[in-house]
Amino acid sequence: MRFACLISMSLLIAPFVTGQEATYLMAGQQLPVLKNSNGYVQAVAPQAGDWVKVRVSVSYGAVGVVGRYDGVDNTSSLAPVGFEIPEGLGLELRDPQSAWSAATAALRWAATKISHDEDDMLPQDAGSVLQRGRGRCSGIANAAAALLMAAGFEARTVSGLLMTEDGPIAHRWIECNLPGAGWVPSDPTLGLWVLTPRHLAFDSAVSQLPQIREIKPSEVSLSGLPREDGILSRPNLGSELVCRLVETDGREGKIMARLSGPTGEVLSGELNPVYRFTKLLPGSWRLEVERDGQVLERHRLRINRGETHSLAVVVKEQMTEVDS
Repeated sequence: MRFACLISMSLLIAPFVTGQEATYLMAGQQLPVLKNSNGYVQAVAPQAGDWVKVRVSVSYGAVGVVGRYDGVDNTSSLAPVGFEIPEGLGLELRDPQSAWSAATAALRWAATKISHDEDDMLPQDAGSVLQRGRGRCSGIANAAAALLMAAGFEARTVSGLLMTEDGPIAHRWIECNLPGAGWVPSDPTLGLWVLTPRHLAFDSAVSQLPQIREIKPSEVSLSGLPREDGILSRPNLGSELVCRLVETDGREGKIMARLSGPTGEVLSGELNPVYRFTKLLPGSWRLEVERDGQVLERHRLRINRGETHSLAVVVKEQMTEVDS
């Protein structure tokens, strides 16, 4: 059986929308596996009969890579035998730069130089796909991993399913081990260092689709993600928001800060008296201060990349709304 791997940007952004979490009930010979990488967590729990509950959580916060490219330990990087890095990318990687910039350059090469063609029946090895400039999702993932390895990074492909409006399709993406960030996933047919809760990781290529009884995704567009050269991208540098409780009305109860971001992500923490939100994407955020479920204060904020914002919270008897 052959499964199509076609993914268009219009399909994945609108109307195909995604959320921070999705839950699936599945049964079959091949099932998703436990997975925990930077920005992507997949939990699998047995249910009654042969069913399992699969919960996928995705974060679009900053990746957090550190260090210079010339300091990357490439002793574990094993590019395919005979694979050579393209001349243009090799020249780009000679410039002094951060490890993040170098890895992103290699990933961007695969994302922009290879056309996604589900009908491509030619060999899907990295060299062949790069040479002809097109390939299926497996070929693009193979090429992306090979480019990253040739650049000196550990990288590997991940096989699984992508949940679309028309049902599940077999798919492949990559993970790269980046200094300070660990294994970071990316679907080069979608963007740079981006996955969605509709990516389901398996331990091998899916040859037989499982039964899927229930799908419960929370829905939010990826349009809130920044773009690099027109490509959706998780940033490496995040912003911070430091909330400090400076005055209350004296009533009992925990004062909670609840922050909603441009991709629909919701973060929360107790003001005791300070809470720090980190790795935030640039964009428009909404902060609600609540006690026992009652909203006491609401702020609308515009956060730019790499900035640290401080916010003093004053809890009053009447709810206040502030543009910050």
